[in-house]
Amino acid sequence: MGEFVVVKKSGDVEAYDEEKVRRTMNRVGVPDDLKPEILAHIKEKFQNGEMSTDELFHHVMEYLEPRDRKSSLRLNLRQAIFELGPTGFPFEQYLAQIFRSMGYTVATDVIMNGDCVKHEIDLVLEKDGHKEIVEVKFHNHHVVKTDVQVALYTYARFLDVKEKNKVENVWLVTNTKLTTEAIAYANCKGMPVIAWNYPEHGNLQDLVEEPEMYPITLLASLSEQEKKRLVEKNIVFCRDLLIKSDGDLADPLIRNDSLQKARDDARLVCPLPNKS
Repeated sequence: MGEFVVVKKSGDVEAYDEEKVRRTMNRVGVPDDLKPEILAHIKEKFQNGEMSTDELFHHVMEYLEPRDRKSSLRLNLRQAIFELGPTGFPFEQYLAQIFRSMGYTVATDVIMNGDCVKHEIDLVLEKDGHKEIVEVKFHNHHVVKTDVQVALYTYARFLDVKEKNKVENVWLVTNTKLTTEAIAYANCKGMPVIAWNYPEHGNLQDLVEEPEMYPITLLASLSEQEKKRLVEKNIVFCRDLLIKSDGDLADPLIRNDSLQKARDDARLVCPLPNKS
């Protein structure tokens, strides 16, 4: 299999792929001069030629964080999405804002009458006179995939509500991965699906990174409790810290020094455009 192997969270073992690490570093903007140093640091940390994915991530972060904070923050995006949980409700609100940034009018948690039964729809999108619905599947763990059963009931729900509500299509969006069967079924039915790394272009990573709509949970300067308090106040984006007033952010459970550091980090990952 190769000189070095990586043990995935599922228990599967695969050959260590240096190019995969390099692509990730390119994606988050690691400076060119640091890339060979990080790759060398990783190889030094293999124990008997083996390393878990968690250990791999840790070793990249421990080298990168003190040398380039901006890219180290961006590298933590996937975990930051998980931290929007555990209920999935903040993730729905987060996606709603992303769709709004794409020009959609978005309603959340809408009750629709179907031909047979009522349905609670996570998101209803409207744009240019067209109406679509979105099923949001949030998972708390990397290893959980959205499977074909979810794709089946998502499409069945769409069929039940489409005529009465003039809905033209349905989306399935998840924060983890999709099984091959779920992808095959969605493609067969013409149902758009978005997962962490699917499709190749326009996946969840792209939807967050391209408009720099990073979640507040990305900011390591905030404690878990402080992040939770901000999310409860409907402050879910890093840029909210730069837009909101001190009064909007004030909370007895959030330390002022943490908030200031978080604002400094927010300026790194999602700077606001200069006012002309």
